[in-house]
Amino acid sequence: MSGIINIHETTKIDATTILGGEVKIGKNCKIVNARIYHSVIGDNVEIYDSTIENSEIKNNVTIGPYSHIRPGTILNDNVHVGNFVEIKNAKVGRGTKIPHLSYVGDCEIGCDVNVGCGVIFCNYDGKNKNKTIVGDRVFIGSNSNIISPVIIEDESFIAAGTTVTDDVLKGEFCIGRVKNEIKHGVLNLYLQNFSSPLKYFGTDGIRGIYGKDLTDELCVKIGYGLTKMCQNAKILIGRDTRQSGNVILKNLANGIQSGGGEVYDAGIISTAGVAFLTKFFDFDYGVVISASHNPCEYNGIKIFNKNGHKLNENQEKMLEKNLILPKKIKMAKIKKVEKDAYIEHLKTICTKNLSGLKIFIDCSNGATSNYAENIFKILGADVLALNTQGTINENASVLNEKTFIENMQKSKADIGFCFDGDADRVMCITKDLVVLDGDRILYILAKYRKEKFAVGTIMTNLALEKHLLKIGTRLFRTNVGDKYIARLMKSKHYHIGAEQSGHIILSDYTTTGDGIIVALYLLNIFIENKEVFKKAEQLTMYSTVSLKVETNDKNVIKNSFVTNEIKKQEKLLGACGRIIVRPSGTEPVIRITVEGKDSEKSQKVAKSIKKVIESVVG
Repeated sequence: MSGIINIHETTKIDATTILGGEVKIGKNCKIVNARIYHSVIGDNVEIYDSTIENSEIKNNVTIGPYSHIRPGTILNDNVHVGNFVEIKNAKVGRGTKIPHLSYVGDCEIGCDVNVGCGVIFCNYDGKNKNKTIVGDRVFIGSNSNIISPVIIEDESFIAAGTTVTDDVLKGEFCIGRVKNEIKHGVLNLYLQNFSSPLKYFGTDGIRGIYGKDLTDELCVKIGYGLTKMCQNAKILIGRDTRQSGNVILKNLANGIQSGGGEVYDAGIISTAGVAFLTKFFDFDYGVVISASHNPCEYNGIKIFNKNGHKLNENQEKMLEKNLILPKKIKMAKIKKVEKDAYIEHLKTICTKNLSGLKIFIDCSNGATSNYAENIFKILGADVLALNTQGTINENASVLNEKTFIENMQKSKADIGFCFDGDADRVMCITKDLVVLDGDRILYILAKYRKEKFAVGTIMTNLALEKHLLKIGTRLFRTNVGDKYIARLMKSKHYHIGAEQSGHIILSDYTTTGDGIIVALYLLNIFIENKEVFKKAEQLTMYSTVSLKVETNDKNVIKNSFVTNEIKKQEKLLGACGRIIVRPSGTEPVIRITVEGKDSEKSQKVAKSIKKVIESVVG
């Protein structure tokens, strides 16, 4: 033995083991015939007939026999490495299993991942060395080749023998010998190994009827839980116009104060406004009290990190584990924060003079009611603003296309925009009374900016994908939720992304969906090039039928009667259509979406699937 050796007295090392350089080994380890150089080994680690070099092995890890952990590797808690495995310059998350005969190099692997035997991570493309990023709860089948640079998102499934060359998005099933092919609607059996889904968080934060689902006690717990994740946290809170917002603010603030945090109130402001101010003023978290487009009896809580991005699933799980009541609840001292910095940011988006332009806006009686009209007026526009003083989302255009068209017709405006309750969504309407949803707006942005890449979701119209290809833009899809769009855009440095429902992200200006910013940016384009809007109006889209079944049972979509019916209807629909059946992340419903060229056939298919789901849930 040589160098600085620190071995806990409870650890057992046999005589054939060689230790060199600086080595630290924790409690209750068992090391047999190993070679360990310049490494840190945690507690309860077992190493057999293997070599560890310049690496960190954390707690409860098993390695070997005959494996080689090369420099720059971190193995987190509960990782299992089998025999004849080589790992180099890799970070491996807790609970991940790499059984045998695999090469894992230059990658970051998440938690609870299965790396099958004979899997090879390739990092060299002939010119550069690249890196692979793998999410959590991913299954990678045996004898697969992962060719970086790729991102494999959470809960995706790579079939055995697949060569992965493109990004695989959350929950996707990937198969292919020569080049990966994505299969939608395939059940990922690997996920059955894990605990039930999050109890409170959905696709867009925590949401429910105030007093029933979203209680005062839960709000206190959320505030307190945030201080357990970040000590002495400075937390900014903003809200929409719901009556329950003030009470929720106080309860959240009391929880934060009880945990040693500081509370700052931005008042009534959009979701994106909170995200912006959180990053601008370097708060630890930003919290939005809003249920977005839901009726007034609902409310919700969305949480942003210090960079203005929504919490990821691991952070949501961590918060749920910390949802406990403080022993003593302190009454919060809430400090005020003005939204001036955000308003000034908005003023910079539209660089054109809007004088002579008549604009109609619908604020849904929500978060932008007290400042949206003024922003457009400052830029010179003649503005007619509706729904700025009533009940949130009541008779709002964003929820009813017919209402939007009627209001626009009455206004005789040149262009119109409507926002939902927290203004993270926007729809546009032209003088010809054509409603431009998120898909058509994405087309306008892609064409005007000449973007090579755009991000949508599984709900993005299939016809739009084909229209985008014609103008040189490739569409990437994520799961439903603008946080997934934002995550992919950030990881791949893409600039535009949108949901059909109107969540649109321009990453040059915002980290999340911002209806006001998108409207202002579209006005730049409208003044400069109205033809782009004309082309978006004329796009032919596949007809979409959307139905829903009210139920709290999210697992009904895995029922064999339901899955068999979906397969049967997919055959009937053919290659010119899609079926998407998914639990809502914001309401207790199963959503059924059928898309196709033949609207009558799509209607029949959707109704048939709905009937089967209703029969299963009773």
